[in-house]
Amino acid sequence: MQRFNELLSKRLPLLIVLTAFGTYLSPIYWKVSSWLPSFLLGVVIFFTGLSMNIEALKEIRTKKRELILATVLKWTLTVFISVGLAYMFFSSKPDIAAGLILSGTVPSATAATVYTFLAGGNTSLVIASSLLDVVISPIVTPFSMMGISSEQVTISFLSLLQSFLLIVIFPLAIGLFFQRMAPQSAAYSKSITKLGSSISLLLIVHTITGSGKEAISSEITLLPLIALATFIQVTLPMGAAYYIAKKLKVKEEDARATLFQVGLCNTALAAILAFQFIGELGVIAPILNMIFNLSLGALIANVFAKTGSHPLNTVSS
Repeated sequence: MQRFNELLSKRLPLLIVLTAFGTYLSPIYWKVSSWLPSFLLGVVIFFTGLSMNIEALKEIRTKKRELILATVLKWTLTVFISVGLAYMFFSSKPDIAAGLILSGTVPSATAATVYTFLAGGNTSLVIASSLLDVVISPIVTPFSMMGISSEQVTISFLSLLQSFLLIVIFPLAIGLFFQRMAPQSAAYSKSITKLGSSISLLLIVHTITGSGKEAISSEITLLPLIALATFIQVTLPMGAAYYIAKKLKVKEEDARATLFQVGLCNTALAAILAFQFIGELGVIAPILNMIFNLSLGALIANVFAKTGSHPLNTVSS
């Protein structure tokens, strides 16, 4: 089981690509209620809270400067680049533009913590920053889309906050509560979290791609341009964040954590929110972003691991 789990996690970017293309080309797909993808992601976030290393957060008291830097870069660099790309390439396609913006205004991905650990970075910095993301994201996202005029793009603060409460905050809080009540559960839940996250992501991609087949077909010629935009959306914030952190003489392990925190967003959540608030076309950018951030994140983590890492005693799934 452990071997299968590791293989599934390692091949996840490729499997996401195959699932998306396979679902799009297949005449048959799993038709589900609109609440199921949200529920699947909520389960993943519950297990994330259950397995989160809370003790690791105590050391963040000595890293306030780094925490502020990672948070500021996330909500300036990533957001401004996402908005700029949306208006530069898709000003006449508000649904696609909104999906692209949403991909850069959701909290950081669970993979950011995993890749930070593999790269020898400070995982506690990513965990603390991601908790702040949950508070900031529902406020920033509606403001980021104020310039997009479309009857189909209706994301308000209250509706977004409600989705965050149901999909992110409540499951995370319940997971943390169970961990506090049964501390030994954290050790046993990590392998379940990894397996469940991988399967849930594939099911989310399958169900959302299947539901949006017709809409995707209507804009199939734009796929290469959307892919280019999402590639820039992932790589530019990561490179810029690492460069700025090093220029400010941030320690190497904190600079690596900042790179992943700023560049890797929870695009599974973005895809679900796009499907709920924007429509089928809005999910294209989040799915492509998910492919790039998982594959490029793994590549960069492996490069850092080979060039020398500084493993910390803070491990989180």
